[in-house]
Amino acid sequence: MTQRHIKKDPLAEIDRSQHEEIKQYKWIESEKLGKDIGWERARQEWLAKHFPAWKQDRWQRAIREADTANVSLN
Repeated sequence: MTQRHIKKDPLAEIDRSQHEEIKQYKWIESEKLGKDIGWERARQEWLAKHFPAWKQDRWQRAIREADTANVSLN
């Protein structure tokens, strides 16, 4: 059987990446406090503290990837 190239859904990838970042934040902050801070608190804190920088990084990465793809086509 041949493997087909499956196009990734960029929105699903962004959602997955954000979820992983919040999960990591939750683990780190829970370890610091010695107790589970819970998903909702972790999500709210991560959004307030880290989302703007994360969004900027994702945007810059998307631009670099588009530039790379553009160069490959020429």
